[in-house]
Amino acid sequence: MDKTIDLSGIIAILKRFWWVVAILGIIGMATAFLYTNNFVEKKYEATSQVLVKPEKNEDNRNFDVQLNKQLISTYQVIVTSGNVLNQVRDKLHLPDSNKELASRITVTNEGASQVLVIGVQDTSPEQAVLVVNTLSEILQQEAKAMMDEKNVRVLSPAELENSKAPVSPNLKMSIALGFVAGMGLAIAIFVVIELTNTKLRTHEDVEALVDVPILGSIERRRLS
Repeated sequence: MDKTIDLSGIIAILKRFWWVVAILGIIGMATAFLYTNNFVEKKYEATSQVLVKPEKNEDNRNFDVQLNKQLISTYQVIVTSGNVLNQVRDKLHLPDSNKELASRITVTNEGASQVLVIGVQDTSPEQAVLVVNTLSEILQQEAKAMMDEKNVRVLSPAELENSKAPVSPNLKMSIALGFVAGMGLAIAIFVVIELTNTKLRTHEDVEALVDVPILGSIERRRLS
């Protein structure tokens, strides 16, 4: 007889042994918490803000707007250019390659503003702050050297106090996934139990086995 999944039977088992599902869910949460806290490498992020403010053209404001957009886009590229990254690596004696360092850097523009937000991730909050501030300073120097742009300045350097909380791993998400995994394991176990259970418990089970209709049944009573 081919065994098929009896959904009602599985639901009945889960209702009966709900506490097993709950316990495995809690064990999953605890396992995820301990693993994430002790074995997953924490990463910290430090951010600095750089203001890009070119000279205004009083005769053509539309030109100013377009120029601002172009400059912002240009500096976003310059931040992770080989020239800038080489200077950062040399100044801080970093072992990373340019590619590795660039992968830890993010550069964003806040809406339509003239502010670049530079972020750097590292396993050390102190190192993240040091790298992003050095990167911002070198960007300011390169803007003046390469484009004769004097109105690029560090608006808000990164501070260690704002970088002490790890940005990854996400502990809450890990715990939630651990809980779901624990419950999923419990449900999987009960599904296997249901599929491997060969006991004949219902009329349908008997009919499927002998391929003849059931004419009657005997009620089981307990002797008093």
